[in-house]
Amino acid sequence: MLDKEKPFESIDRLSKQLGDVFSMNFGNERVVVISRDRLFREAFLKDGHNFSGRPSLFVHESCWGKGHVINDGPETVELRRFFGNFIRQKLQGKSGKSLQEIVDEEVEQMIQRVDTNLAKGENQLDIEDAVFYAIGNVMTRLILGRSCPHGSEEFRQSAAWLKTTTELMERTAPLTFLPWLRYFPFKGFGYWEMKKQARKVNQMMMDDIKMRRQTKEYLDQSNNDLTTNLLRKIDEIKQNDLQKKDPSLKCYSDEMTARIMTEMFFAGIQTECGTFSWAFLYLVEFPDVQERLRGLIHKTFGQDGKVHWSERQKIPYLEATVMEVQRCANIAPFGIFHRNRQEAILDGYQIPKDSIILMNIWSTMRDFQLFPEPEKFNPERFLTKDGSEIDKDSLHGLYPYGIGPRICLGESIARCELFTVIGTLLQKYRFRKIPNVEYNMERKMQLIIQPDPYKLVIERVC
Repeated sequence: MLDKEKPFESIDRLSKQLGDVFSMNFGNERVVVISRDRLFREAFLKDGHNFSGRPSLFVHESCWGKGHVINDGPETVELRRFFGNFIRQKLQGKSGKSLQEIVDEEVEQMIQRVDTNLAKGENQLDIEDAVFYAIGNVMTRLILGRSCPHGSEEFRQSAAWLKTTTELMERTAPLTFLPWLRYFPFKGFGYWEMKKQARKVNQMMMDDIKMRRQTKEYLDQSNNDLTTNLLRKIDEIKQNDLQKKDPSLKCYSDEMTARIMTEMFFAGIQTECGTFSWAFLYLVEFPDVQERLRGLIHKTFGQDGKVHWSERQKIPYLEATVMEVQRCANIAPFGIFHRNRQEAILDGYQIPKDSIILMNIWSTMRDFQLFPEPEKFNPERFLTKDGSEIDKDSLHGLYPYGIGPRICLGESIARCELFTVIGTLLQKYRFRKIPNVEYNMERKMQLIIQPDPYKLVIERVC
């Protein structure tokens, strides 16, 4: 029933036929599909605790184990508290360099690399390749406390597991609901390759943890990356035998740290690179938006000033453009499956306890009642009439990071990166299509909705 490349359109078509709450069988499992902003708010905000559970996901659990993303209960609450504190410290610059300073340094390296290539006469740019090193290094510095040179083949090779894992996740998707298919001929839908890949990646993370423990570098108070903080927390809990007093602290272990490292790298790099790819496709497809943005950036920050997330109120059109890219691209149209912990009544329908819940985020991003002419790329839709600020009422239905208690923990990191990188690139360069080359704006879903690879003509403007 579902279009393989565009399941989001199939699901949304069914929601229009059957209603904003309906159920369908995915293999042996009954899945409840929830659509539209009004029900998202009722389920994931008003009854957020109930609908913030996670169902058992066979492939993820059997290959990667339960990290944070699909974990449930008190341990998840504890981990989210820990991550939230870590991210707040980075945003405020209370533990080493602030997130903005880290992003600034990586953006500067990206600009230097692009300028070097331009000086060599290379005026065609692969956007995803350019931002890959900047975003990858931001995540590496936050998670591991180190980085690699931009353009480094070592970094590209060390991160190759991200692409391999993405491809395997797409192949193994049917096993989530039909796990017996792993015994099917033709390599069992990639399941056994996935197990091998997971062991390899987990060992890579565990080796890093083992090295830190052997050298005791994590005890150096000048180190403030996430892994270092987790290892210190584990030591503190062991030394004080705190798990007996608080069972939720069992989530702190070397094994769990390895899983968390993997999840954060995967979620933080893949989705961001995909969003940047869509952003510049839209900016060359709508050059008037690009030119207007560049003029506003030069007026607000000058040609050499730093484009900073903390000063977004000065240039709401840039923030609105990022929002419109996220709405139109809608790279994660379903988010991650949820589970309701208790029976619930939603829109008059009884939702049995422990139902698998699918968020039809596509339905909100394309709701013509919330976003008139939803297929049109129009950043102004998020601004007040005079264009002086973001219209808060226009944000209903815009959920690129999800909604409720399980909203993406990396939201603030992603928003800072998107604003800073897009703003800085537009400040320095003009982008246009390569003549006689077709650019495909069609949305096709792999693990996320990504555009086909492309390059753009680039020129320095200041």
